[in-house]
Formats: sequence, C-alpha cells, structure tokens
Amino acid sequence: MVYRIELKPHWINGWFVRLFAKPALIVDSKEYPLSWTDSTEVEIDDASGATIGVGIRYFRGGRLLGVHKTVLPSDSEPHNGPVVLTFRNGPWNHDPFVLAE
Repeated sequence: MVYRIELKPHWINGWFVRLFAKPALIVDSKEYPLSWTDSTEVEIDDASGATIGVGIRYFRGGRLLGVHKTVLPSDSEPHNGPVVLTFRNGPWNHDPFVLAE
C-alpha cells in the first residue's frame, strides 16, 4: 500500500526545526528522508502491521530525535490512491511527532 506522509510542525517551533533540522521517516528499521514542504510517498507492506514513526535530525548529525512509533493497522480494503498520514509535533522542540487523527 502507498502512504503519503505529510509533516505539520507546531507553529511555535516550526520555524526552528524547518531551519535547523532534517525530517526522516522510520518504517520498522528502515529510514526514508522526508521534506518539510512536500509530501513523500512510501510503499509499505501493511499486511504485517508495520511500525512507523517520524523524527528529526539536526544538521550536526546524531540520532533521530522526537520519534514516537505507531503500529499501522492491517488493512484489507483496496484503496484507489495513497493513504495520507499526517504527523504533528508539540510546541517544544523535544515533543515527538505523532500521527494526527
């Protein structure tokens, strides 16, 4: 199944993380780069209930920060287009990105 990943950082710290950090998507143990401005489409085998999370890495490198992993529910229904998943963080830089409902 194809998922369209969108990022919506909080308005208080959005300017800061957009300027100083790069976002990334973690699916199980594989990492995909994301964009602050455009959505990113990723194909995920959801039959096994994949674990997905979004975090940021500041330009100096290091580990991925602000990751809160969520298990995608198995979906047996066919979809005509990509399923949109929007991740949001809280007002502080250290608040994790969680799947918005």
